[in-house]
Amino acid sequence: MSKYLKHLIVLLKKVGIAFLLFTICRILFFAFNYNHFNTVSIGSFFYGLRFDTVAISFLFAPIIVLQLAPFPFRNFSWYQRTVNIIFYAILTIATLLNLADVAYFDYTLKRTTADVFGMMSEGDDFLTLLPTYVADFWYAFVLLGLLIFIAIYINKKFNKLYINYKPYRLKDYTIHLSIFIATAGLLILGMRGGLQYKPLSIVNAGQYAPAQNVPVVLNTPFTIMKTLNANKLERINYFTEEELKAIYTPEKQMSGIAGFEEKNVVIIILESFAKEYIGALNNGKGYTPFLDSLIGESYVYNKAYANGQRSIESLPCILSGIPQLMSSSFIISNYASNKVDGLPKLLKNHGYNTSFYHGGANGTMGFNGFVGSMGIDDYFGMDEYPNEKIATDYDGLWGIFDEPYLKYFGNELNQKKEPFFSTVFTISSHHPFTIPKEHFGRFPKGTMPVHETIGYADYSLKQFFNSIKSMPWFNNTLFVLTADHSSHSETAYYNSRLNRFAIPSLIYDPTGKIKGTDSSYFEQIDITPTLLDLLNISDSIITFGNSSYSSEKDGVINYINGNYQYAFNDYFLIFNGEKTTDLYNVLNDSLLTKNIIDSLSPIETSIKEQGENQVKAIIQQYNNRIINNQLSKSN
Repeated sequence: MSKYLKHLIVLLKKVGIAFLLFTICRILFFAFNYNHFNTVSIGSFFYGLRFDTVAISFLFAPIIVLQLAPFPFRNFSWYQRTVNIIFYAILTIATLLNLADVAYFDYTLKRTTADVFGMMSEGDDFLTLLPTYVADFWYAFVLLGLLIFIAIYINKKFNKLYINYKPYRLKDYTIHLSIFIATAGLLILGMRGGLQYKPLSIVNAGQYAPAQNVPVVLNTPFTIMKTLNANKLERINYFTEEELKAIYTPEKQMSGIAGFEEKNVVIIILESFAKEYIGALNNGKGYTPFLDSLIGESYVYNKAYANGQRSIESLPCILSGIPQLMSSSFIISNYASNKVDGLPKLLKNHGYNTSFYHGGANGTMGFNGFVGSMGIDDYFGMDEYPNEKIATDYDGLWGIFDEPYLKYFGNELNQKKEPFFSTVFTISSHHPFTIPKEHFGRFPKGTMPVHETIGYADYSLKQFFNSIKSMPWFNNTLFVLTADHSSHSETAYYNSRLNRFAIPSLIYDPTGKIKGTDSSYFEQIDITPTLLDLLNISDSIITFGNSSYSSEKDGVINYINGNYQYAFNDYFLIFNGEKTTDLYNVLNDSLLTKNIIDSLSPIETSIKEQGENQVKAIIQQYNNRIINNQLSKSN
């Protein structure tokens, strides 16, 4: 009987090598990113094998079929060498994907998902930046080479070629076919991740680890495979339509407040500006002396948060009040062509000139197409930047350095017909964190590479405001400064599930008419309705945000690693789509280390139910309205 099991044994050894490399990658992932996680138990690594099984079953299905195909030609040396080549190729791809998150998780705070392919297809940034990523994350490629060398060594040492030129008899075919069918059954079981009713999904990882530690349980090939169809949302029916409207609706009637009619509006989106970097918001410890001074003259949201984790996710939040509640960004999803009540479109209806400026390559992340659908008349990318200045102002990777680009932006605003609405998106405080040579040594380097570029971006803002403060339109303009997303941190506080989204947000009115601090929750999706109120525009719109002048203020909602999280009142809740898995008292536990879900008092039970119902209602409105193209009152 042993002769019939030789190919199966060879296969099992190959699969064992795959599990070994997946496990090593998980250990490396944790070792390089340990500061982002709470105490991680050995169980997280053990249970991770279940998710590895799913990924390996899918990825190595061709190897399983080729290795166990019940035909005698598999005994030839050329065939077995071909199988080995395919095995090494698949193993290399899987290992590369896992190691990519070893290096880049620090920037995204989640395992990579399938939307990365959509982002690669938008513009030329990926190919331009690839050499830089290779240079900066060289250690990942060294680890890749080492791991594949180990795999080849083990496979050659313990999987000798089995050469047998004898033809099969009927009995041989019968036994080999039986082994093939039995293994195919196990393969299907492995692809499902077990015998449970539904195939294993990303959200199931929450059963084996606290929400913040879920990425340790997962592996990157698994998260990519499970989000390949993530663009397609599922219809949700937690509540009846009557119940839903009573709990939450994004249909808002803006009441408006007098005093700022036909003011110009300029939104400045600062790349990767975490709240942690702002001295005025961190007891003086930071890298932004100019922004600190501006905060003292502005209306500041002290508890402001991004709704997404990446630049491509920020624009729908800021310009239209659509939160990031699916794996793929709205911009590159199947629903990108939906009709939306964007802020630019609403202002355009009230006579505003609308424009968007971004110093990056035209087409980057699909910005040009998206802002056009939001009602922006004119998009300006690097192609529109004066050609004679590109040679000195181009950073060599992303686009135009902040200082010259903001100067250019100011000159452009001087030519706008009032009232105007314009947005500018900065780029310099982004990996690989470069600044112009003439500023080397000028700004504090801090403890992370991003800190120096934050100082440069802040300096660029200062030069921008100095250049425009004498312009006739300046005092008639509201300036909104916010960030696209937060960035990596070295502190436990800013690595918590909530504060990893903390960003600066403020409104600066040069006349000083509005000034002060708002300590209630404020999220990016609140920017659109807040501005409409300030401008005394009383339109009926659909937005998932709330004006900061409204009594209907909710909280902060995010979506990360397959879970929804919601901060409201003094509590922070994590909902996996079916139930609440975590509840924290933020007031008493700012680091979110004590999950009280299993020890709730009657009052806390009521609070949990209130928060969970709110999240369910938001999800149901979000999914169903996007599916039905109901994001605009004019539909």
